Amino acid sequence: MKILVIFLVSIISSMALATPSTKLSPSRSQLKTVPFSVRGGDEESNGVATKVGPNSAPPGFIRSTFPNFPWHRVPNFLTYLRCLSIPVLMVLFYQPDMHLATSVLFAGASITDWLDGYLARRWDIASPFGAFLDPVADKLAVATSLILLSGRYGKEIAIPCSIILGREVAVTALREWMATQGARSVVKVGMQGKIKTAATMVAITLLLAIKDSSAKAYTPGLAFLYLCAVVTVTSGSAYFQAAAPILFGKE
Repeated sequence: MKILVIFLVSIISSMALATPSTKLSPSRSQLKTVPFSVRGGDEESNGVATKVGPNSAPPGFIRSTFPNFPWHRVPNFLTYLRCLSIPVLMVLFYQPDMHLATSVLFAGASITDWLDGYLARRWDIASPFGAFLDPVADKLAVATSLILLSGRYGKEIAIPCSIILGREVAVTALREWMATQGARSVVKVGMQGKIKTAATMVAITLLLAIKDSSAKAYTPGLAFLYLCAVVTVTSGSAYFQAAAPILFGKE
């Protein structure tokens, strides 16, 4: 029963990360930064601006109940919490009989990754620092977890983890270089990237939740991790193929 609950939590967290909103686009990193002023798009309540964007969804029950709360800062607060969860995860990982708590912490951090982007799109808000920190927090959380798991389980985990981390470094460098060429949209995240993210979150959540490789969840966790490694290679290849004309000066 415990394994089933862990698996369902990991599925939910991965779906939250991998499923884009059908109503709210573009992504948080693509949002135009909205200048916050008392007027010109900001909502007002009793003379206090809530500083959401001009295309924000109407306030719901919670925002209407607490109109003076700085709702425009919530997405960044969630990103800060995700960053703070990383050292906590490291400490829990090495504590005896805390593997389930470590897994729940990672799953919760994964859900906040989806939630901060959803709220930023829904409320039409963005900040340059938030757009920078959000992907950094995601990659730090995943990389830290993969390194910890590699140390615990050895080469069975270390090999796919090396592939995944190597791909992340290469694709991140490619995106940054393409941005300098004004063509970052050529290597935007596609469906394979979303599948890779989902498989990674499920694998890490399952593997963090178990004490050792004798647990029943180890095999499905390992399977998801190797699936992630395969999709990592294919999706990374697709990005480089799309960027090849610019990389080799053919465009």
